[in-house]
Amino acid sequence: MLKTIGETKSITQTKSELSKIIKSVNETGEPVFILNHNNPEAVIISNKEYSSLIEKYHEMEEKIFYSNLSNRIDEGPIELIPAAKVIEKEDTENPFAHLSDEELFD
Repeated sequence: MLKTIGETKSITQTKSELSKIIKSVNETGEPVFILNHNNPEAVIISNKEYSSLIEKYHEMEEKIFYSNLSNRIDEGPIELIPAAKVIEKEDTENPFAHLSDEELFD
């Protein structure tokens, strides 16, 4: 279970104080946890904090991708195979080979 760090409000309190809660979140930068029967159900965070979290998530996702790619290169064969060679070899097995670029990249 997620630990709540910061202010908590019940759903009933949140309904009656939503504007006040949003103002507080924007001013303090601290999240407000919404509880339903004493169990965390939702979190209200500022748009600035949300944007920051999303940016950090994408950065981490990119680092993991390149780390995995680097590991695959290190573990794989010494020779890298050009994409054209792979496409040429796999063309008959590719279920998307018959689709145009417009159909593939909508």
